[in-house]
Amino acid sequence: VAIPSGIQVFAWIATIAKGKLRLTVPSLYVLGFLFIFVLGGLTGVMVAVVPFDWQVHDTYFVVAHFHYVLFGGMVFPLFAAFYYWMPMISKKPLSKRLGIWVFGLIFTGFNVTFFPMHATGLLGMPRRVYTYPAGLGWDSLNMVSTIGAFAIAAGVIVLLIDLARNFRFSTDDNAGNIWNAGTLEWLPSGHYSVRSIPIVTSREPLWDQAHLADDVEAGRYYLPGAPTGRRETLITSPIDAQPQHLLQLPGPGWSPLLSAVFTAAFFLLLTGKFVMPAMICGVLAIALMIKWLWATDPGPSHEPVEIGGGITVPVYDTGTSSHSWWAMVVLIVVAAAIFSSLIFSYLFLWTVAPEGWPAADRLPAPPYPLLAAGLLAVSSALIAYASRSLEKSAAWPLRVSLLLAVPLIGAAFGFELYGQLQAELRPTDSGYAAVVYTMVAFQGFYAFVLTLMALYTVARSFRGLLNSKRRATFDNTMLLWHYGVAQALVALALVHGFPRLLG
Repeated sequence: VAIPSGIQVFAWIATIAKGKLRLTVPSLYVLGFLFIFVLGGLTGVMVAVVPFDWQVHDTYFVVAHFHYVLFGGMVFPLFAAFYYWMPMISKKPLSKRLGIWVFGLIFTGFNVTFFPMHATGLLGMPRRVYTYPAGLGWDSLNMVSTIGAFAIAAGVIVLLIDLARNFRFSTDDNAGNIWNAGTLEWLPSGHYSVRSIPIVTSREPLWDQAHLADDVEAGRYYLPGAPTGRRETLITSPIDAQPQHLLQLPGPGWSPLLSAVFTAAFFLLLTGKFVMPAMICGVLAIALMIKWLWATDPGPSHEPVEIGGGITVPVYDTGTSSHSWWAMVVLIVVAAAIFSSLIFSYLFLWTVAPEGWPAADRLPAPPYPLLAAGLLAVSSALIAYASRSLEKSAAWPLRVSLLLAVPLIGAAFGFELYGQLQAELRPTDSGYAAVVYTMVAFQGFYAFVLTLMALYTVARSFRGLLNSKRRATFDNTMLLWHYGVAQALVALALVHGFPRLLG
């Protein structure tokens, strides 16, 4: 933590030193952030020293450290951003005079509140106590902290007064770029966002391209209109930002909102142990997501369109040029990171409790993992065959391959689960058993998700929404399928091979 954080802090200081800092209200919060966050980092280095941590563990010293890091590292930057971007959504900016008062009260109040807690903790006051006897030497320090807390509250009250006086929501007639900032978010924009997509040649285009704002508003750059009549944006190359194709975006609808509501309800109801209502909300969320997704792959619905400057681009693309392909790759990277942490947990548990590992004769019989691995490999081969069929626009081989792959991946999960049960291993037996069943559950989860994706892909094929050119949906299914199979094979090799290697 210390090394990357130190590099960040020196980079921020160098940025400020290189520029010409003006003491605006956002700048004050940035400086306050640097001071408080660095102080919190220094106390963090202190508690990393074992003898010192032995003294202050679970005391108010740790409370002070946490708040210097969290309040300094998050709250102050949020206030800076709040003041900085407020003119973008308000007819009037917030008052500089009141903003300085807000900063002064919060900055002073914070330090008056939490700095004495370092001493309170060193004097032995534990965390999470609501009362204590007098005469321990904590009374005066806690009174000072209380006064500081009221100062923070006073700063928030002044901010609310400032908001009531000056905030008037508007995007078309906002206060504008009062900071003379050079970045693109300060371009004139209405509900439609920018009138045209500009060509930028530097990090501060509004400073370096004098007429950029006027040219954007006049439609002199890319995509001044809507060639397909829908919401659109440009997909560009990652390095030099050359336009590659036009992406048609989803329109307004209730499905995304309701799917988010039911997803939140699913998790909230589970926390209250309302299992059946949670399951109903989960099913509704999935159904609404599928309904929403149905319209997100419109295919090459138009001939290549002109986007400005005499440049013509296609309105659809697949493979590595598709944004959804890269989104799936990122998802797979995240999934692999999660699975890697599970592998680490498995191996770490072996290092600290090797006696919990079963002998080779207590493991599931070899036919179970071998059958599971074979079924997984065949399912992946069927998906590869489906891909080749789609290249030839052969619909039925595609559908049959997908429909055959679904029971195979489900059966692979079933054989692995049944093998563990036959070996009389139960999830609650030990830490080893818990990790093994977590890996089995992972395989089951991927089997469920891939089943949904395969059936969804088959449904699109039956509706004529899948062919050699319009294949983004299938490509995403194929990518996740191959990853899911690879992950399951690694899990099988680890769970069944590692204990046997140990003898």
